Amino acid sequence: MTGEGSEGGTVGYFWISWYSDPAWGFELNFPYWWTGVRCSDERHTICAAVIAETEVVAKRLIRQAYDDPLNEIEWRFCERREGPPFNDRFQRADWMQWPPTPDPASE
Repeated sequence: MTGEGSEGGTVGYFWISWYSDPAWGFELNFPYWWTGVRCSDERHTICAAVIAETEVVAKRLIRQAYDDPLNEIEWRFCERREGPPFNDRFQRADWMQWPPTPDPASE
């Protein structure tokens, strides 16, 4: 996926992960998965795939998904990736909003 974004960056896929307090409500329509719990403070480990222009924009999309976007989010990583995020471990669910993935067999 490529294209020029409104903030001057190239639109692409980002794989992003952070720790989240389970009491914080959020609604994210991009694909995300609860991948574990940090033992020291019981914060959930969340991984998500987002479509954004830059790392800053990707993190902003996550913040905006929270009921209170001012929560102190502890980021684990945010990396630009090639292609869709789905695989055997991170499977697509019906509620996830993601552009259709071209079928190589149809080309």
